[in-house]
Amino acid sequence: MSKKLAVTFKPYERTPYAYDKLRVCRRCGSYTVLSPDVCPSCGRRALSDVPAAARRETRRSMQSELLFAALLTLLAMFFAGSMPWIGISAAAGVLLIALLGFAQYRAFEPQLRIRTDRLFARDRDRIRHGLIQDIRAAEARLDTEPARAYEMLREVNTLLRNDPIRGLQAELLQTFVLRRDMDLLVEPLLMDGFSPHLAGYIGEVARLNRELIKESSIRYCLRYEPQIRSLPRGEEILASVAGAAVRMKRYIELYPEFIRRYAHKLPEDRLERLREALSQHPGSLEPLKLEADEVYRVRFGGRSPRGGNRA
Repeated sequence: MSKKLAVTFKPYERTPYAYDKLRVCRRCGSYTVLSPDVCPSCGRRALSDVPAAARRETRRSMQSELLFAALLTLLAMFFAGSMPWIGISAAAGVLLIALLGFAQYRAFEPQLRIRTDRLFARDRDRIRHGLIQDIRAAEARLDTEPARAYEMLREVNTLLRNDPIRGLQAELLQTFVLRRDMDLLVEPLLMDGFSPHLAGYIGEVARLNRELIKESSIRYCLRYEPQIRSLPRGEEILASVAGAAVRMKRYIELYPEFIRRYAHKLPEDRLERLREALSQHPGSLEPLKLEADEVYRVRFGGRSPRGGNRA
């Protein structure tokens, strides 16, 4: 087995919306998620985020409407037959422009959302092409800068979510020395199909930071439990996930059989936590309670386990 690499990841920047990470070039119209300012296609510092691009288009459209209203006013004044009618036309035009400007001000946010949706619909193929170019740029760094390649794929996965990208990320992560202080992700990497790399990664995360193991991760392990068990350290992976699951009573209630199957492999603190949680539900989850008590009896006999209970 090849030696794992000690790496450091940049913190993952979380945004309210996935498209907040997308950048579009004002010069060539290319899209990317890898650079905040320099366009990877034309090399110019002309990138802006999608909301800013939609805001520019919305303001440009509204300015065109105001200019059209001003033109109508000038035409009305030009064809007016007398000074009184010129004055009336000018006053009506000014009122029209003022009302239109007020209406635009009130409708700006709804129009901005509509314009954003239209922009995505119009540039769908261009966005996909830009993300594919980003993937190729990440693949070019796989051998020389694997940590940077992972970070690039992590950004692409924000918008272009499919199993090949997730699988490549999981494979890369299995070549790194993972630490608790790293900004690790699990949920965005979950696939529709089975990946031994992903299973191994989930097992490591469950050992390092059990807070990252959510219900979807447990369901993934349940779905592919036979395949995971067949891996060299398959039972240890599943036991780590079961140990992470016992931190929440809800997971214990939802997946008692899964936890029961690996109770004999739970470390001491996880077994304590499980027995403590089950003691608060007398009469329920009896098979799991019997298994936990039997494991406790075999492992500790009459003596008390060391350490305190931890969530």
